[in-house]
Amino acid sequence: MQRHHRHGRIHVFFSDFSSWVAKWTGSHWALSVAALGVVFGLGVFGIAITNIAISIVTLLMVFVLQNTQNRDSAALHLKIDEMVRVAPEARDEVQGVESRSEAEIRELHPSTADLEPPKG
Repeated sequence: MQRHHRHGRIHVFFSDFSSWVAKWTGSHWALSVAALGVVFGLGVFGIAITNIAISIVTLLMVFVLQNTQNRDSAALHLKIDEMVRVAPEARDEVQGVESRSEAEIRELHPSTADLEPPKG
């Protein structure tokens, strides 16, 4: 039980940290700091070390921003499902549609029910 509680704290910390990083990196200050960091890094360390650092930061940002996107998406789906649940004219079968297959979604969507799946 103690292990689950500790895992919960780590999850909350990562979620909070991801939200903070996503908000801060979306600001004009982050762009300014990144540009100055690249210029400084190129001047002091050269291109090889600077490219490695940029690659590492980019990879980490992908994970942080994806976590934030996942939580935002889950919250949005929850809100929409709640609106569908209380709207008398809404179709109940669209609740939780995000977890269905592409073909099932296509069948539920009136304008795409007759369309062929894309060839790929």
